Amino acid sequence: MQPFLDIWSVLILLGAGQGLFLSWTFFFSPHGLRLRNRLLGLLLFCLTLLVIEILLCYSGYIKFAPFFVGLTEPLTFVAPPLLYLYVRSLTQPAFRWQPRYLWLLGPAGLHAVYMLPFFAQTDAWKLCTVANSFHRAPPAVPAPAHDFWWFATYEQFYPVFYLVLSGYLLLYLGLQLRVLVPYWRRLATQPKGATTERAWLGRLGLGFGLVLLVYVGATTYFHRATGDVNDAGDVWLASLISLLFYGMNGWAISRSNLLTQPVSETETAAEPAEAARRKYEKTALSPEVSAEILGRLRTLMTTAEPYRSPDLSLAELAAQLRVPGYQLSQVINEQCQQNFFDFINSYRIEEVKRQLLRPELAHLKLEEIGFAAGFNSKSAFNAAFKKHTQTTPSQFRKTAFTQ
Repeated sequence: MQPFLDIWSVLILLGAGQGLFLSWTFFFSPHGLRLRNRLLGLLLFCLTLLVIEILLCYSGYIKFAPFFVGLTEPLTFVAPPLLYLYVRSLTQPAFRWQPRYLWLLGPAGLHAVYMLPFFAQTDAWKLCTVANSFHRAPPAVPAPAHDFWWFATYEQFYPVFYLVLSGYLLLYLGLQLRVLVPYWRRLATQPKGATTERAWLGRLGLGFGLVLLVYVGATTYFHRATGDVNDAGDVWLASLISLLFYGMNGWAISRSNLLTQPVSETETAAEPAEAARRKYEKTALSPEVSAEILGRLRTLMTTAEPYRSPDLSLAELAAQLRVPGYQLSQVINEQCQQNFFDFINSYRIEEVKRQLLRPELAHLKLEEIGFAAGFNSKSAFNAAFKKHTQTTPSQFRKTAFTQ
């Protein structure tokens, strides 16, 4: 098994470098949307480790790092749950991390335990398994040094393993589509410019789904072509993942604000009434139409509660009302004497106050109530609450319960 480099090796090597860069960038980004970015960073890191092992095994350089043989197999059970949680964090604004999600990693833990006897073998034995799987070069995998049931079923286990893994991947692909399809239907009713980033992120989830399908397809093809399951199809998978990394690095980072927090609700000051009047004095919006839009807006805010979405924008709210964004902005500025963010926050604050006055919710943390009302960070919640009430959330709750 002489090490070599060919065009596939170089493609995969560069892809692994891109994957490490993206993993680090997303996971350690100091900016907003941290849960979403960290889930994506972990997912990319798992895929990168998988690509690195395939590269080492395919090119023969695994002889310099035999500890890598089989190391990423349990990670194949980690990536699908991470993808599913990432898609949920992407499409569901109220999504929050919960400890119970750790149970989704149970299959990965079980497989890691099963692989312990394999990891305990000698480097020479592991390297022979690579030669047999990737290069079909003699000698065949030698018998282990000790008699144990695990090794007796080793070769019989792998076809079953790939069958179970294929079903596992398809299961999570179905769960992912179950979340994404309604999301895309909602996007179809909104202005294109208002949802470009989120729509692209949704399609990114579909791209990961394609990786899962290619994995299943390549495994099935090589099983039929060779009569057993070998790792030659992994080169196709690693190449596709590398191309995915190239696309993300060249397009996602440069053209979207994946790593940034939406503009804080407290960063935009309200326009003075006189400035707002001058701004809209040449528009054709009559007082009657303005009052009608305001009435519909008030009804929507109290019935549908769109303010609960942390990513709510002027364009998205205007789309729900089926009015142009500039008209909605004019109505809020002129009729309510507020800018968009202050208007939305006023509803969020009233919702928070209602919840803080309920004794049965006294066990909830203040930030939990703020997040449920639509705030996207603790600092934005505290600043907006004090701006609207001249007191802090904790002081408001304490005063309410002592009266």
